[in-house]
Amino acid sequence: MIRQFPLVAFVALSACAYPMMMPAPTPIPTVTVAPQPVPNVNPGSAKDRFIAAVTANGCELTTANTQTVLASATLSQQDMARIMTELRAEGRGEIGADGRSFRVTTGACI
Repeated sequence: MIRQFPLVAFVALSACAYPMMMPAPTPIPTVTVAPQPVPNVNPGSAKDRFIAAVTANGCELTTANTQTVLASATLSQQDMARIMTELRAEGRGEIGADGRSFRVTTGACI
């Protein structure tokens, strides 16, 4: 048995001397972050948005286009009532002849 020990030692040492093949390094995946979308914000004051929305709908707010104006100006009905009161006080709006509509008398609606 002692005679085979040098042979076993030689085989074991030769295995350590053999260069080990390392696996090729895998590339690290790159993560690209998509830019965040910019929220659609209506510029200007609520009054400016209201005037622009009414102007785009024929310069008159009626029962037929109220929801369209509210949606495009992003206003609530309470905001719309406050703005119409302010516009009347400033002389930039008036109640229509039928008593149910509101006419803007400023900007492109003169």
